[in-house]
Formats: sequence, C-alpha cells, structure tokens
Amino acid sequence: MTWPATESPLIGREKELAAAVAALRVAGSPGTLLAGPTGVGKTRLAHEAADRIRGVRVLPVRWPVAGSGLTLAGLTGLLPSVDSRPGGPDPVQLGLLGLRRLAEQGRTILFVDDAHRLDETSLAVLHQAVIEGLVTLLATARTDEPGRDALTALWKDAGVVRIDLAALGPQASDALLVAALDGPVEGRTLRRLCDAAAGNPLFLRELVASALESGLLECPGGLWQLTGPMTAVPRLAELLRGRLADTGTGEREALELLAAGEPVPLPVASAITGEEVLEALERRGLIAVDLGDQPVVRLRHPLYGELLRADTPALGRRRHVRRLADALGAGGPPGPGNLIQSALWRLDGGGPVNPEFMLAAAERAALTREYALAQRFAHRAWSAGGGILAGLASVRALAHLGRADEAVALCVELSEQAAVDGTEEDRCQVAIQHADILVHAADDVQAARTMLELAAGRAGAGAGQPRSDGPVAPGPPGPWRDGIDAYGLYLRSYQLDCTVIDTALATLRRAGPVPFRLAAGSAAGCALLLAGRIAEAEALILETLPLARRHVGASQMQSSGISPFLALVRCYRPDPGSALELARAGYETSLHPPDPVCQALHALVLAQVSLVRGQPRTALRWAQESRLVAGDVGLRPVCRWASAVRVQACVQLGWAVDDALTDLDRYASGPASVRLFDMEVARARAWHGAAQGDGGAGVAVLADAVAEHARLGAVGAATVGALDLVRLGAAGPAARLLDRHPPEPGWALGAAVVRYATAAVAGDAEGLLDVADRFGRYDMPLHAAEAASLAGSRWLAGDEPGGVPRAQLVIDIHLARLAEPVNSPALRRRTAVGRLTAREQQIVLAAAAGERTRSIAQRLHLSERTVENHLNRAYRKLGVAGRAELRGALSAGGLDPN
Repeated sequence: MTWPATESPLIGREKELAAAVAALRVAGSPGTLLAGPTGVGKTRLAHEAADRIRGVRVLPVRWPVAGSGLTLAGLTGLLPSVDSRPGGPDPVQLGLLGLRRLAEQGRTILFVDDAHRLDETSLAVLHQAVIEGLVTLLATARTDEPGRDALTALWKDAGVVRIDLAALGPQASDALLVAALDGPVEGRTLRRLCDAAAGNPLFLRELVASALESGLLECPGGLWQLTGPMTAVPRLAELLRGRLADTGTGEREALELLAAGEPVPLPVASAITGEEVLEALERRGLIAVDLGDQPVVRLRHPLYGELLRADTPALGRRRHVRRLADALGAGGPPGPGNLIQSALWRLDGGGPVNPEFMLAAAERAALTREYALAQRFAHRAWSAGGGILAGLASVRALAHLGRADEAVALCVELSEQAAVDGTEEDRCQVAIQHADILVHAADDVQAARTMLELAAGRAGAGAGQPRSDGPVAPGPPGPWRDGIDAYGLYLRSYQLDCTVIDTALATLRRAGPVPFRLAAGSAAGCALLLAGRIAEAEALILETLPLARRHVGASQMQSSGISPFLALVRCYRPDPGSALELARAGYETSLHPPDPVCQALHALVLAQVSLVRGQPRTALRWAQESRLVAGDVGLRPVCRWASAVRVQACVQLGWAVDDALTDLDRYASGPASVRLFDMEVARARAWHGAAQGDGGAGVAVLADAVAEHARLGAVGAATVGALDLVRLGAAGPAARLLDRHPPEPGWALGAAVVRYATAAVAGDAEGLLDVADRFGRYDMPLHAAEAASLAGSRWLAGDEPGGVPRAQLVIDIHLARLAEPVNSPALRRRTAVGRLTAREQQIVLAAAAGERTRSIAQRLHLSERTVENHLNRAYRKLGVAGRAELRGALSAGGLDPN
C-alpha cells in the first residue's frame, strides 16, 4: 500500500481552508499566504483551496533553477521575450509588464509554492502586482527558513491574508492516519506513529510508508498494527538531518545532550551548555522550552531526538547522561518529579547504583505505568542486592509487559530465596505474585490455589526450618496469612463462587494492607456483578477505586481491572452510554504511557458495550484489538473473552466467523481455567449455532450455561444469557430458568428480561412492545427492534394483521437509531405486511405529537389534502381510528411522539 501526497486526505484544516477560500474568492482580493514549517500541509491545502474557486484561471509559478539566484528566475514563463541583460529593461518593470498582460486576459490566481525561495526581485514584482490588483496571490512559505523582508511585506503591507498552519492536534492526526490506511488502527500503533510525527502530515506519511515497505505494519483481522520496532526512514532522515547539519560544535553538543536525556530541566541544561547556546537553538526552531512550574527543555520534534541518538556514539551518549545525572544531583536528592529521570540517567551512565534508589524509581515508574522503565530499575536493584522486594517489583513489571515466562522463572528464584532467609511477608508476597501470573497468563486457577495453600501452610515457619513433603498444617494467623485468604476469595469469584461476597466485604473494610483490601474488593465486586446485584457492585467499585489509583504493589493486576470493571457494571445497570464514556476515557489513558493490560481490558469492555448498543461492527473492531493486545501480553482468559465477543459480533453482522471461532478454540478453557467468561463463550456458541441452523444445539449449550450459573448464584450472568435465549427463539427455557432463579428485584435490565421471556411465551404482543419501550429507553435499539419484530410475528400468527404495521413502525424507528447495519437472526422474522412508507411515518409521528395538519403541510411543502390522505392510509394500516388512538398506539409501542 502507498500513501501518495496528492491523495492524502485533508483532515483537521477546515477553518484554514475556509479562510483561504474566502481570501481567494472575491475579485480584486490580494490573496492569501499559507505559512508553516516543513511538511505541515501547506501545498496540500493550497491545492484544495484552488480547486474550490470556480471560473478563475490558476497559474502555477515554476522556476527551472531553484535557488540559482538569477533575477526573476521564479517568474520564468510568465514574462515577455525581452532582453534582460545588464543595461536592458528594469527587471521589476519587466516582471510587471508580463503580469499586466496576464491581467488583460481575465482574472488570474498566481499559485506560488515555496515563496520563500523566490529571489528578491520576483518578490518585489509580486508585491507591486498585488497592490495594483493585477493578480490574486496564492502562496506558501516555510516558517522554519530564514525570514525575508520582501515576503513579510506581502502580508504586512500589501493586504495578503496570512494563514498560519500549526501541527495537527492529536484527534486530527489520529483521523488522518485512520483515513489514510482506510481502516482502524490498534491503539498503541496509533500513538507510536502519531506521537512520532508530532502532528506533521509529511512526517506521518513517511513513517507509514517506511513501516509498510519494511513489512512492520500489518492488518490482521482488519486492524492495522505495528509488529516490531520502527526502522530508519531514509527520506525523512535526510530531510531532518539537513536541518541539524548547520550547527557549530557547541550547538551540536547541546543537541546531543538533550537527545540523550530529554526532557531536561532548564537549570540543568543551562548549567551544562550555557543559556546563550540554548537561546540560539530555540531561535532556529530546533528546541522548545516549556516555562511551566518546572521549566524543561526538549527537542522541537521527537524525530530529531531519534536521529541524534542514532548518530551519537555509544560512549558519547554515556558521557552525556553522566553529565546530566551529576548536574541534577548537584542540587540535592531528586524529588518525586525527577526521580525517574535521575535513575534513568544513572542507569544509562554506567557505574554502581544504589539499589534502594533504583527500587524507589521502579515503584514510581510503576505508579505512572511506565512498566518498561520499572522493569529496568527493579531488575538493576535486584541485581545490586535489593532483595525480594526488588525482585517482586521486577516480576510485576514483567507481567504487565507480557513477559510471563520470565516473571514465573523469577518467582521460582524468589521463592527459593524466601524459603531460606525470607520473612513470612516475603514468602506470602512471592506466592501471591506467582499465583497472580498463573491465573491471568497461564489460565490455571488450580495451580494458583495450590501455590497459595502451600504458602499458607508455611506461614509462620522460621527461616531454614525443614519442610514436609506431605500435607502441612496452616501456620498461625497473621496479616500476610489474611492476604493469602483475600486472594483466595478473588480466585473463588473467578470460578463463579458468589458465596464469597460477605467475607470479601468484611476483609475489604478491615484496616489492613492495600493489596489485600484490593483483592477482597475485586472478589466482592466480581461476585456482586455475577449475582446481578448491580447497584451494590457499582457502589463497591467506587469505594475501591481510590485504593487502586495509588497502588503499585501486590494485587496490581486487580488495580488494572477496576476501571474497566466499573464501565462493565454501568453497561448492565443498564446505562451503556455512561459505560461507553467511562471505558473510552480509560482506554485513552491506557495509551499514555502504554499499559497493554489496561488497554486490552478497556478495549474488551468497549466491545461489550458496543454489542449492547446494537453496534456489532464497532464491537468487532474493539474485540479484535483486545484479542491482539491480550495475546501480545499473554492474557489467555482475556483472549478467550475477546474471541467470544468477536463471534457474537460477526453473527450479528451476518459475516463469516471462521477466524473468531479458530481463536475461541485456541483459547478454550480447561478443567482448571478461569470460569468468569464461560457465559460469553456459551453465548457465542449459541449465536453461531443460530446462524448455522444447527438444530438448536448451540441454544442448548447456552441454556445449560444459564442453569449452571444460576445454580452457583451467578444469577446476573444467567439473566444476560437468558436474554439471548429469548432473542434466539428459546423463550420457553429462558422463562422457566428465570422463574426458578429470578434476578434481583431492583435491577432494571433483569426485570426487562423477565418481562421479555414471559411475554414471548404467552404470545403477548402488547407486552413485547412494552419490552421494546424499555430497551429503547436503555439505549439498546437493536434489542428494542427485535422485541417489536417478535410482537409483529405474534400478531401475524394470531391472525391479527392490524397490529403488524404498529410493530413495524417501532422496528423502523429503532433501526434508524442504529449507527451501523445489522443482520441479527432475530430480525429475520420481520414481514413487510402493511408497512408504512417513509412519508407516512414522518406525518404519523408529527400528528401523534399534536402538530396540526396545516403546520405539517407547510413544513413539508405539501397540500393539506395530501397530508390527510397520508394520515388516512396510515390509520388503516395501523388499525386506529384517529389521532387519539394513534398517540396511544405509539406510546404503547415504545415511541414517544414528542
């Protein structure tokens, strides 16, 4: 794939384009000058503006010898054939003569690209021509080139409108990349490319072209993703190196220093390089100074740093970072704001390090989710004798980076050390961390429970005491034994055990270490959601959230799940709009800096929310991202959940599900696996079966899962599964299961599902329209349309065709609310008997809302008689006698005419 400059989409320049067109459109207008740094899109915008001007000749200014310094070289081809040798006609008058002849032929827009390259005489000619109104000027000029007085005079004195183009903002950069690749882009890939380009369309294009050419940008499952580190970008490197080449020795040294450690505190940079050098570099646009509460200096563009670091010898970089570290240390111990930077400079500079200092930096980096740095700091602290705490910090960072095998190997090493000379706290912390990886990466709950049981048996044993190979009795109670118990509750909730709620809540509210309270809170919250006690689950998560935000120790994986869990609770409250907003904010946060665990979880919740809102295509996009990212970091259970959501989305779109099913089988659960997502897997099997016409085998699997979840107390999950049973035509089993295991009385969605199942079994079409009304108010338009479709089928089967048009009107209105096309099996039962036309729908809704016939006629540019004819035909189709019955029928069908 290529991304030619002439075909690059124009995004994020709407205001600038409108201003340029306005400056060019009026006859006699001096014109416009588009100014900005290299690659910001000046020429692209100029071409777009010129295309918007009709009936006017646009002539480009081209010069055969760029930068030759020849007089009037820029206007070659526009001038008459007159001798311009010394002693000949005045060059300015010669140029004006040519432009006056052009003006005689009609209005002309003169397009001058890179006007800063014109010679002074050509600029003087253009200045005078604009003043005389001979031409309208459309010009571009770079602001990162030396200023030209004659060019400045065009907009300062001659009335040319200057429009400055800054770098694109983050949203525009994202949209540009997605549009150019013609498809969604995985979040970390989006951030890496757009952050590297820093809002410069040219740089972004070159980065993408390089990644495509080198095979590093691929599109698995319809989602673009970088599969490795970015390689060199030759054309871009040549362009940027040219900007950096014209520097003296002192300036080059300063640039290399900043590249080695940016952002650098301004006092540190000034102490090493001197303010005069920094000021000179700032004037040339090579560096930027942020004069905030803690002033810092950085290179103007991220790619400058990449090039400078690549061109600086390894020993030179080490020298630079040692100077930075020494200068920063001269002011005393680093504060929290520059702890990470100081540690990184010490680490990159070589030499001995203080393990306590490195461990503190690792914890700080983990708090800001910079896990790659956290792992480096923690590993260095561990290697320097930092003890088990340093090793555990390294394990947690490795787990978040998806390096599960390394994390497990280090856990084994830490366990052996703790058994010899560690404390009870050490042994329990190692066991909990090891169990955490076994659950979330290896998908082995039984192995995790065994690990905890062994640690509980050894708790309290003295260092070096012999260990029995047989069963061991639990040690005496203590704070870390309580922690193991709390984590055990968390594992039980993962296995659908909802009996943990009261014990977990008691543990959460006892004063104790944050990791144990987090584990207990996660256990209780998970079980409450499974049980369908939605309001309690939301209140609990809001109570737990402040703990998670400032926690970096054990149970950090639970911390990562708090925010997406809250969004999921909101989704099933049901308030999918609020859930979408919360999940989207959490997803964006997970990209700055990259936190792949949070990214995978938030993307998965976004997929789940999209399904609830009737947007299967969007759900498929987010589920695919979750699956890719979770696969990268080794979260096997999350991969299974994401694959199940992908299957459901594909079926609701009417698309093939082969790839999603392959993934679902690849990540299939075993006897010891996490059961938290079993219902999603069963739902996926049922939807696939319905699409394939498997004779009800998939629905039977889902019915069994609903019964099993309800038996274990996971009534909330069972109710969600029962909703799909009704949607797929198995209302009878759903109604029986819900009757035996009713959802919590205060749960709105649960009540709607019960009403749905009972109305479907009874053939109660009015009851089904009531359900459609509820789903419509819950921002679930696809569910609403399906319920109305079933109502229409019941009326038709009961030989009451008069109700069918009402149902179909409800269907059409709710389907119109969907942002995406769907092909749900439940909608395939629809019939077109007596369907209202679009115009009839429009008039019916207006009449039901109380608008008078005359007003409707005037607004729609129809005669009053035509409006009445439409209404009478609609009344017959809907089986009503007039406006009063019409309003009542629409209200009963879930539509508010107002």
